[in-house]
Amino acid sequence: MTENPPLRLLTVGDGDISFSLSLKRAYPAISVTASTLVESPTELCKLYNNAAENSAEFVTSNCWKEQIIYKVDATNLKETIHDKKYDMILFNHPHLGDSSLLKSESLAAQRHHSLLAHYFHSAQDILSGPQGRIHVCLSGNQPKTWNVMEAATNCGLKCVSQESTSCPISKWLFPLNGDDCQNYHLAEAKSHYKPPRKFRNGKLGSKHFLARYGYRHRRTEGDLFQGDAKEMN
Repeated sequence: MTENPPLRLLTVGDGDISFSLSLKRAYPAISVTASTLVESPTELCKLYNNAAENSAEFVTSNCWKEQIIYKVDATNLKETIHDKKYDMILFNHPHLGDSSLLKSESLAAQRHHSLLAHYFHSAQDILSGPQGRIHVCLSGNQPKTWNVMEAATNCGLKCVSQESTSCPISKWLFPLNGDDCQNYHLAEAKSHYKPPRKFRNGKLGSKHFLARYGYRHRRTEGDLFQGDAKEMN
């Protein structure tokens, strides 16, 4: 009997690599490739003080042996991903990181609606097939104000699931027929995975199931951000 290949995931815009790493920690049998718009490992570590440690665990041979791809534009994935295909593309808390948009809520909504539309269109180019899925995670009123459903349907997509960020990720990570879910087992969340409490209690805009595996909802600007912590994107 031939075993099915592991579920292949690509994360985009993963600032400090904590989302990709937490996915791998939670379900070690899946294949997770991380990608970021940042140009190099050096630049990534300048932006996020925990990126070096996360990256080291994610890619080294004595840990998970996964890959991080740099200079990846979520709105033009085919250009940098080339001929690779994935079963699921994931964009957690997409944000332009443009502080000028704080002056106009309507302009911010318009610009981020456009970002979502271009991401949905781009992600379809590197899906493994018709059963491939595109995931996006938003906070608060963003699904409504950014009109995520319109952005998706205009790209020929249909919504197959909507879940809270705090629900077990198995509810949306695996195909709805449930077959794949039987092949993967949730690993123990080890005590040293936990990030500071503010990343686990929803204070920064998102109480995510994967926080117990080390996921941190971070600003696009990383540690260089000088504004109010309440302005989490």
